Amino acid sequence: MGNKVNKRERGFITSGRLDAELKYRKKGKKVKHDMMDAEKRRIERERQAEEDEERKHKEDLQRLDEIDPEFKEYLDKNEPGFGEMMEDELDATLAQDEDGEEEEGTNTLQQEKVEEWFESLSSGNSLRALKKCIAAFRAAASVGYLGVGDASSTSAVKTTEVFTYIVSEATALIPQSFDNILKRKKGGKAPHKCEDWDKIRACVRSYATGLATLLVSQGLPDDLATHVLKYTVPLVEHLYTHTGAARALLKGCLHHVAQRNEKLQLMAFLVVRDMATPGRLPPPFTDICMKGMYLTFVKNTHSFTFETYSTVSYVMNQCVELFAVDLASAYQHVFVNTRQLAVYLRTALQSGAGEEAFRHVYNWQYVNSLRLWAMTVARYHDEKELLPLVYPLAQIACGVVELFPAPKTFPLHLIVLSVINHMSRVTGSYIPITSYLLRILSSPEFQKGYKTGDGKPVDLMFMLRAKKADMANVNYQTAVFNEALYLLQEHLAIHSHSMGFPEMVYPVVARLKKLAKEVHGPKWSQAVNTVLQRIKNNTQFILAKRKDVGFGPSNIEKVTAFEANLKETGTPLSKHFAKEKERRDESRKMRLEALKGGSRKTVDDYADDETDSEEEDLADLAAAEDVDDEESEPEGADEEEEEEEAPQPPQKRRRK
Repeated sequence: MGNKVNKRERGFITSGRLDAELKYRKKGKKVKHDMMDAEKRRIERERQAEEDEERKHKEDLQRLDEIDPEFKEYLDKNEPGFGEMMEDELDATLAQDEDGEEEEGTNTLQQEKVEEWFESLSSGNSLRALKKCIAAFRAAASVGYLGVGDASSTSAVKTTEVFTYIVSEATALIPQSFDNILKRKKGGKAPHKCEDWDKIRACVRSYATGLATLLVSQGLPDDLATHVLKYTVPLVEHLYTHTGAARALLKGCLHHVAQRNEKLQLMAFLVVRDMATPGRLPPPFTDICMKGMYLTFVKNTHSFTFETYSTVSYVMNQCVELFAVDLASAYQHVFVNTRQLAVYLRTALQSGAGEEAFRHVYNWQYVNSLRLWAMTVARYHDEKELLPLVYPLAQIACGVVELFPAPKTFPLHLIVLSVINHMSRVTGSYIPITSYLLRILSSPEFQKGYKTGDGKPVDLMFMLRAKKADMANVNYQTAVFNEALYLLQEHLAIHSHSMGFPEMVYPVVARLKKLAKEVHGPKWSQAVNTVLQRIKNNTQFILAKRKDVGFGPSNIEKVTAFEANLKETGTPLSKHFAKEKERRDESRKMRLEALKGGSRKTVDDYADDETDSEEEDLADLAAAEDVDDEESEPEGADEEEEEEEAPQPPQKRRRK
């Protein structure tokens, strides 16, 4: 009896009102499931009908092979994709003219005849003209741009003029003709739900397959490919029941996503994004597009140089934009691929890991993938789906830094730490990295003697590991030292509005004061003192603001409002860093534009200008600090310090 409950005692659970509510919810769920099942059954019926049609067509082809094998062999040579087209379409188009009479002595497509077909297609909604134009387009797509004019080719397209005309006119007119035959207006119901869909179903599949073949062909001019992709977007919604053709078309679009031509990249991405939009194609296709886009990105990031910088950056931004179409699906991809990065890192961290395990982490594909997922999470951190992934990404990034602690991998450390700073700045999360940066600045490599530089600047942005000859080069050491100081300022500027800033920077200030006396590089001590002065000014600013408040740190709401106000108005450290970041970004932009324009193709061409600009920036930075500092020293003090910090000949500075 102790375990049994009286029905009256649990009457509040089985009340009539709650029963009615549960019954209503179950009924709603059942209706929803029934609608989904009906949609799945309809798609399955259409797919089954398509398979039956293809099977019947294959049987007709086998029968043709038995009756007239020579004609079948001729079709296989001239139309490799003939198996996906109705036999009477291609036969009536390439072997006969518009009146049904055979052409005399040749199967070559003449431009005059093709112009008549496209004129007939544009003037009316003729299904026969549509089939002829599709057949001509498939003939051009099968041979490709490079195959036109080949003496050994038996294709019906013989000249590049005819090829270009057919491709240009077909891609511009055929998608619109589909809607005209369906009597469908823009924004109307889906094409596969129209009454006349069965009339053009085979034509849509045939045209899409030929379009995919054309896009993956070699030698297609960029302007012609851009034109083709421009008119491909209206075709996407017609491929709802042709997933096989849609996959082939997606492959062709991804082939052009990573090209050097910006217009071509943009048009290819617009097609991919339209295919990934939920509702345009069956549900699994959104995941297929996201996965294909990521794999395209990975394939094109095996190297990262000045020449590939714009392409890699553009494809990375395209991936981030694509994930916005469905954040629920994006979470699955970010989670799965982030976990894969963690698996590679865990394998490399285990004792006894071989060289192959380290190679899985120590490469540009791994680093750029980490950068991609950090950018994605940072872009959509306001959404609840992706915000929880900030912590695992930060853990992976810190693990990569710990995996390679040697000084020769400092460039890799700086790249990964810059990724953490970006994620921390956008999401507002506190990710402590000062220990890693101070470890770089305090490295014994900066306290040893160095050789004279050869005048060539070192861009750490495109370097994962330093060579042995670079370790003692003053240009490399200066680049690493300045980059570490820059990232340290960025990290502190991100949290410069925090009420606990004075306490947070106390160990940093103590280490930098000691570091200013140990380093021996050119103007390194001056740069450290500049950072120290900025931290000191910001600390005094926060302390002055804290004196005016009447609440403690336990009042979370007021502390948050206090920090939000300081972040909006700005702090001394954040304002200084914003100016320095703007100057740095402008300098890098000018270098990349010069490289893109072709006036300077290598880093060596602007080595002298870069070296001079770095010294001028340091001098201007020190001068600006002296003007802004309220407790500045007399004018002669800077000159004396500059004379003391001036670099000496390497023979006198090298330690025994």
